[in-house]
Order: sequence, then structure tokens, then C-alpha cells
Amino acid sequence: MSEKIFDELQKLYDNSKVGALVQEICEYYATRAGYEDSSYEDEIEPTEIVESAYILFCLQSREQILDEFALVRKKYPALYEPVGNFHNTLLVNMDYSRLESECATRIAGYAKDTTEKEVLSHVESLARSSENLSEGLDKFYSWLHTRSR
Repeated sequence: MSEKIFDELQKLYDNSKVGALVQEICEYYATRAGYEDSSYEDEIEPTEIVESAYILFCLQSREQILDEFALVRKKYPALYEPVGNFHNTLLVNMDYSRLESECATRIAGYAKDTTEKEVLSHVESLARSSENLSEGLDKFYSWLHTRSR
């Protein structure tokens, strides 16, 4: 990871205007881009599951998340570069039901005996009942691990 990315990550964590979920997403993309040997793939979940879960939780508070990414783009350009495509995906899908459905289907395909409807229900429930979206995402992964193949 470059020194510039590391410095911007430190500043991002100190910025109270950017929530924990956006901070986590920025770190995920920034550090993933820094590995040349794909060793970042030691994640428990495959990349497509992680990215789909991020999208589903971002959609729960889309406007706020978009504002936070706009701030990242403005204040932390080196950090924004690797996460820019993710942000654009959220930005351009104004009718996000198709995007939501694609992500839920991807996750349901990973989880044993799980439907798209169950995935969406858990995301919505955990996003509402958790203190913040990042905490809800952690609980979602715990639930997902009980369903994994």
C-alpha cells in the first residue's frame, strides 16, 4: 500500500463525517489494490459476496452513503481512486431494485438453502436494528456463515 493511501486512510478514520461502513469499504478497495499477488483473497467470503453485501447495506441509506463517498472523492483522491467504480455503481443505479436483486441473488447462490428474499429481509432487518450499517454488515456475515456451503 502506498504511503499516500495509508496517510489518507488515517485521515479518513479521523473524519467524523464519514461513517464506519464507507471507511471499511474504502479500506477494502484501497488495500486490495495494493496487493499484486492476490493474497487479499484470504477473505472468508469471495470478492463478489463482499462487494454484493457492501452494495446491499449501502442501499439501505443510499443518499447518506453517496454524500460520504462524494466527501471521500473531494478530500481523499488517492483513496477514492480504487473505490470510484463502486461509488459509480451506487450513483448510476437510480432505480436500484435491479442492482439489489442481482446482489441478493449472488449472495443467495453462495448460501445454502437461502432465497433472494431471505437475503434482502436479513439485510433490511439488520440495517434497521443495528447501531450502524457496519455493525449490521458484521451481523449479516455471521448469519451468512451459518448458511454457507
